[in-house]
Amino acid sequence: MQQTDTAQTKPFDGLNVADISGTVATSYACKLFADYGASVTNVEPAQGFPTRQLKPLLPKAQGGETLSAMHGYLHCNKASVVGNHYDLTAEPAVIQADLIVYDPATLPSTTSLSGIHANTCAISWFGLSGPYTKYQGSDGVIQALTGLMKGIGEEDGPPIIPNGVQAQIVGGLSAFNGALGHLLGQLMGNLTQPFALDNSIFEANMCLTDLMAINAFNENPLPPRMGINKFPPTYPLGIWPCKDGWLGVTTLTPGQWRSFCELLSLDEFIDVDFFNASVNRLASADLLEPAIIEALASYSAEALFHKGQAIRIPLARVPTMEELFSVDQYVSRQAFSSISMDDTTFLAPSIPFRLFATPPHFGGRVAALGEDNPAMTEAKV
Repeated sequence: MQQTDTAQTKPFDGLNVADISGTVATSYACKLFADYGASVTNVEPAQGFPTRQLKPLLPKAQGGETLSAMHGYLHCNKASVVGNHYDLTAEPAVIQADLIVYDPATLPSTTSLSGIHANTCAISWFGLSGPYTKYQGSDGVIQALTGLMKGIGEEDGPPIIPNGVQAQIVGGLSAFNGALGHLLGQLMGNLTQPFALDNSIFEANMCLTDLMAINAFNENPLPPRMGINKFPPTYPLGIWPCKDGWLGVTTLTPGQWRSFCELLSLDEFIDVDFFNASVNRLASADLLEPAIIEALASYSAEALFHKGQAIRIPLARVPTMEELFSVDQYVSRQAFSSISMDDTTFLAPSIPFRLFATPPHFGGRVAALGEDNPAMTEAKV
């Protein structure tokens, strides 16, 4: 179903949010509020938020300097003011805010939020307490310390670091959920005083270690890495080449394994009871994999994706980045939206959840640095 942005009331209409740090995590948390109608103001330093320099960079339509597509994605439908960073608490956008979102590492020494009578949401790498609270973080640092890297890579090779800013996005999403829960508590009358929320990106990403962490915490030995396309607790579980691209394969149950064998005409394995157990298939991966690779090479990944899903096998074609924009599921749900930034327009992911009675903003415009200073000055007067 095609969804379109409307002028109707949105869930967060009337909620004033101030982002005074502009990290990826604070920006993403505030983006989710803005997408559903909150009035979000970026209180930026003279040089702008650090997100304005993040890659990928896009050329302006009229030439000249480049623009950060990441900044555009994170800051659609927000206001921008250049603030007095000697004392951010004196800024009108901060004074009027129902919620102030910040990373304590970015605050100037002259700014303190301790006397602010407003809801605050801190998003930092390691939280506001503990021995790591002053440590520098990055996505790589978080993925290393959570143990996520340890399970990725060749059997005898080094851990592999994933690319991107996923850890910060997860941290921002976690902070949004926490702030939303506290705002709901105030609305219900359960919280009568402003809250101070402490969000750790490190702890938010611990959820990604799931089974590995549970095993380790309970002193169960972790299985060693088995190499590419060999992951506990089942087999096949991985990505293999087909004649027109790559196919993601997961078979968990005996029924899925049997259907997978029938789909690829792997008749020699269908009636072998030993292979009905996922742990046995994993232990026999060196025997099964050559047959799977040979069979997949003669099929279309696109065709197998749809045929497999029709018989309840979790298969997925792996699209290229260019192909993502034309994936029918994404097109149907308007998963990518048009963003206007200066004189440049590009597509970026839409919000990850939907309220159909009150749809979010799909795309929109990105404010230039300090664009809303005049309006804020008038409001102050």
